[in-house]
Amino acid sequence: MPRRIVIADAGPLIALARIDALVLLKGLFGQVYITRTVRDEILPAAAMGRFPDAEVLLRTLAEGWIEIVDFPIDDWRPINPGVDAGEASAIHAACRWRDAGNAVLLVIDDRAGRLEARSCGLKLIGTAAVIGLAKTEGLIPAAKPLLEQLAHQGYYLGPSVIAAMLAGNEGSP
Repeated sequence: MPRRIVIADAGPLIALARIDALVLLKGLFGQVYITRTVRDEILPAAAMGRFPDAEVLLRTLAEGWIEIVDFPIDDWRPINPGVDAGEASAIHAACRWRDAGNAVLLVIDDRAGRLEARSCGLKLIGTAAVIGLAKTEGLIPAAKPLLEQLAHQGYYLGPSVIAAMLAGNEGSP
């Protein structure tokens, strides 16, 4: 029986940790998977390489709803040279699960990674869409405050992305 698999790249995890909204992933999807490579990007062994919100991610990982998986990449390589190791590992894992007959959703923001995932025929969603979906599902009262927090934290969201999220998700305050 096919499973519904949600796999996340580092970017959305870092973005949602910055605004203390990682719980939205749990509320929307229940279980989320990350590859060991993504885990090592968001929580490098050297503490000085960690971003300021690493403690939020450590606590979230300890809760158990984000599961670390390890898929050897073998000889698979992304077509786009701009795809980093974490993105490549997440895309590869998503392809492997999809090819095994599972329904897969990839949570990824980076443009090169998104293009690569689309070229592989994967379904994907970004951080802004996660926030929009959380509003639609009633997990948050409004998307705008979280989108503004992201922007204030230095996370780039294109004006068209913000406009699209707000147009579709701000029917009520």
